[in-house]
Amino acid sequence: MNEYFPHLYEPIQIAGLRLKNRLISSPTSQADIEPDGTLGVHNIAYFGHKARGGAALVTVGDGIVHPTGQDHPRQVLLYKETVMASLLRCAEEIHKYGSKACIQLSHGGIACNPAFIGGRRPIGPSELPVSIGFQTEGSVETKSEAMTVEMREELARAYGEAAARVKKCGFDMVQLHGAQGWLISQFLSPNTNRRKDEYGGSAENRCRFPIMVLKAIRNAVGPKFPISMRINGWDGVEGGLELEDSLELCRILEPYVDAFHVSASVHYEALLQDLMQSPIYTPRGHLLKYAAAVKQVVRKPVITIGGHSDLATMEEIVASGQADVIAMGRQLVADPYLPKKGMLGKANTVRQCLRCANCQSGRFTFGAARCSLNPLIGREYESDFWPPAKEKRKVLVIGGGPGGMEAAITAARRGHEVTLCEAADSLGGALKFARYVDFKSDLYRLIGTMEQELKELPVTVKLNTRVTPEEAKWGRYDAVLVAVGADEIVPPFPGVEQDFVMMAAHAHEHGENVGENVVVIGGGMVGCETALDFAGQGKQVTIVEMAPRVSGDANFRYVRTIAMEIEKRGFQTAVSTRCTSIGDHMVEAVGPDGAAVTFPADTVILAVGMKAREGLAESFRECAPQVLDIGNCVKPGQVKEAIRSGFDAAMFLD
Repeated sequence: MNEYFPHLYEPIQIAGLRLKNRLISSPTSQADIEPDGTLGVHNIAYFGHKARGGAALVTVGDGIVHPTGQDHPRQVLLYKETVMASLLRCAEEIHKYGSKACIQLSHGGIACNPAFIGGRRPIGPSELPVSIGFQTEGSVETKSEAMTVEMREELARAYGEAAARVKKCGFDMVQLHGAQGWLISQFLSPNTNRRKDEYGGSAENRCRFPIMVLKAIRNAVGPKFPISMRINGWDGVEGGLELEDSLELCRILEPYVDAFHVSASVHYEALLQDLMQSPIYTPRGHLLKYAAAVKQVVRKPVITIGGHSDLATMEEIVASGQADVIAMGRQLVADPYLPKKGMLGKANTVRQCLRCANCQSGRFTFGAARCSLNPLIGREYESDFWPPAKEKRKVLVIGGGPGGMEAAITAARRGHEVTLCEAADSLGGALKFARYVDFKSDLYRLIGTMEQELKELPVTVKLNTRVTPEEAKWGRYDAVLVAVGADEIVPPFPGVEQDFVMMAAHAHEHGENVGENVVVIGGGMVGCETALDFAGQGKQVTIVEMAPRVSGDANFRYVRTIAMEIEKRGFQTAVSTRCTSIGDHMVEAVGPDGAAVTFPADTVILAVGMKAREGLAESFRECAPQVLDIGNCVKPGQVKEAIRSGFDAAMFLD
């Protein structure tokens, strides 16, 4: 029995499969799948790292079972025999670390862009007008085709053939994707299933095609091979599944399923897609209630998802019987080693996912995921070939923000002798503002996590230590890594010196001095999050932004999240509006039509950007044989850029 989290590390049996613990990787997919629908070496390494981190089960997402089912530009095409070699390698990579391999069987149904399925109309339970917007310039408007008897039979066979193929390649489980608005979900939901025959109407009728598919899979894989099913506990759309409907469906489907993986919401509604992804403004575990309800009506194991990241909370979920297994998606991107860390009693070194959506946005924007906290994401394969440090070096890191801390951690892990100097009385740098913002608690927690990582390494940390170039030179270091950060920009217009004008970081720290009527100048991420914070406290807030829209520096998914949260919290944004001066408790500006406009303000908060401390960084240039700049002192950015640059500087020292 594990002494730290006994319930999480108790093995569980799902049909004929034994899982070594209750922590699994939920189905995730990637955009850099090979053009022929096979998994490349980078994809395989990505899933392998999750297994290396201790997850009991690693699930490959979006395995498409039929040529009519592709809903993204690149997916694993299970209907092709040519995929088998890459599946075999993927299963072997996962098994190397004692984990079990699962793959999700999916079909996009009416959500398939005709461009991905040979130009034909997408198929589904009913003929419906559909609007598709996955990686397209605007939406694609089309109409779905209602599936015939022959189509249903052909697709059921395709699911079975795909399941047989992945089993042959060494996978230990399959998951039928019956949630979130894809084909099986479309049959289960009255919102998308408008059929008047025996495949529509009652719950039993809506289950007919999913059961046909499940039977085909069972016939293909045999009696003991586990089949899990992802199902919605709630659709969230008018005419969709409510919880009671889902519970009835689970009762009907249970004889054909070995475990239920309970999700909620649908992808084709922007607000609900965001909820499905557990955005930063949503409480963690927000989908647990659906899994807990399913757990009350079925005997098969129940898996929960929904932003889980805290081991103690997950232990309580399993201990209390709300769910049997915890699935994590982005959390095991941010820190694939969470399961191992929990087993060893190192929960305080888990980097908890920020839910910033950089990984998801990178997948769609660049075709490759990147993570704010994990600089190895997207480089898992190549990282296995990085050589060890040639020799131990004496390294000085100047600055204790996220970039500096990451540089010190990485350099120490490489075996170097590391000293980290920070001018302030605590580490964290620009992240320290997050202490005062409720929805930024994960970002503030990161400081403590990285501090703990430093404590477990031979790093000398010196606080209240402002290093001069002369002192750096006298230390005779082999390398100096400069992470001195950036300063908030004070705009040059009149009135900024008045006592009711604050910088954003200062406003968070001294929120008691912020008045009821707040004007935030600058509508980038800092300005938007500042406005959201004070609007959440009941202040009357206005953002004044020069650009045509706010949050222009946010990733595309977070842009949408911010927009919805602004609408929810109900404050004003004045875009294409240039501030000219700050008068007596008012902001004077020029609006989009060139006319003068004023905004009354008890408090004005400046959030117009950051300026790199280039001069300070440059002053250290001659202090060591190798001097590298890190993070904001190179170019002001977000925590992702700071951690990535700190990691790279330390990892690739000459």
